[in-house]
Amino acid sequence: MLDNIFLEALAAVIEEGGFDKAALKLNISQSAVSQRIRNFEEQLGRVLVVRSNPPEPTEDGRKLIKHLHTIRLMEHDLNDSMGLNPSGEFVTLPVGVNADSLATWFLDALDGFLKEHNVLFDLYVDDENRTHEMLRRGEVVGCIGTVSKPVKGCRSDYLATFDYLCLSTPDFYKRWFKDGFNRESVAKAPAAVFNRKDETQSQMLAKVFPGESVAHPIFYIPSTESFVDIICRELAYGMVPEFQVEEELESGQLIEVVPEGRVPVSLYWHSWNVETTLLEGLRRELVGYFKNKA
Repeated sequence: MLDNIFLEALAAVIEEGGFDKAALKLNISQSAVSQRIRNFEEQLGRVLVVRSNPPEPTEDGRKLIKHLHTIRLMEHDLNDSMGLNPSGEFVTLPVGVNADSLATWFLDALDGFLKEHNVLFDLYVDDENRTHEMLRRGEVVGCIGTVSKPVKGCRSDYLATFDYLCLSTPDFYKRWFKDGFNRESVAKAPAAVFNRKDETQSQMLAKVFPGESVAHPIFYIPSTESFVDIICRELAYGMVPEFQVEEELESGQLIEVVPEGRVPVSLYWHSWNVETTLLEGLRRELVGYFKNKA
């Protein structure tokens, strides 16, 4: 029988990023947290935490944390159905989301859900091509991602497809692409890229210059809001979802540099295949948000 006190200590160390921070969350001493983890490891006869900075769970540790998240969801459902949560205690859902979605539509889609349920999000932000790895590792109960195939033990639902456009200001275009968007101009013009996991710039170049490798200056800017600002300040050109810059395109502040380089990005909601009210409600709100906009 697994002891929830040990499970909570394990999850706190990993989620908070350290034994000292876990102690603050659990309102116990750091030595007490360490003792609980040691006792848990001795009880199971295996290492659960890699004592790195920050601590990392072993594969067994990940499985136990996922088990705890499942228990929390099911207990919340049971308490609600039996009227055992009169104080309105919150349940925390770890969710993976890409930065563009978080900065634009994600909270709009879930505003009603969050107001209806006593839910707090613990949001993990990563590139849309990588969020499903967090789900695979059991770090989150659901994620927004671009992979259509469900992770083992999970389900996936299509949400929407967004076009990412290659954009610049008119003056930036005149300065760097006056002779057209060709290999020579691309090799000199600074391009804004969200981070080293962001693939939209390379996908665009692969469409425009198939089979060719084009090196170019990169301005890394891991902020959705500042990303557009960098382009508007004429410091770089870059790939931006069309819905995020409709006003700038309509006013002419930004223009599409290379229309044939549009990159469609389809988003999916992935979640554990566990039947609970909260996970089903979360899925329904996200899928319904885009159906209502269709």
